[in-house]
Amino acid sequence: MLISGACLFLLCGLDYVTGYEFGFFIFYFIPVAFAAWYGGRKEGIAMAVMCGICWYLSDRLSHHPYSRPYFIYWETFMRLVSFLTTSMTLSRIRDMVLHEEKLAAELTATREELKQVRQQSS
Repeated sequence: MLISGACLFLLCGLDYVTGYEFGFFIFYFIPVAFAAWYGGRKEGIAMAVMCGICWYLSDRLSHHPYSRPYFIYWETFMRLVSFLTTSMTLSRIRDMVLHEEKLAAELTATREELKQVRQQSS
């Protein structure tokens, strides 16, 4: 989470400094991915929400002109949904990988036990 937080802090600063015309949206997925993969579901969701907030603040403070005032909220919502989807997907994939590794280890242990039983019966 520390790496994700530092990455988010850096991204948010760069996003603000470069202004709204230079989009950093895609880079916000990096801290979300790190948090979801290494921290888990809760940490990934928390980082997704923080990324959504940081994107909103950066966009708001850069005075991005919208044709309608409420469009910034729609943009923020869509980005938040994207971050949350990425977070949930990566944390689920990680859970599945860990479960598969556990099953593989159990299968290997069972094969070894079976091999020992066969040798004892021979």
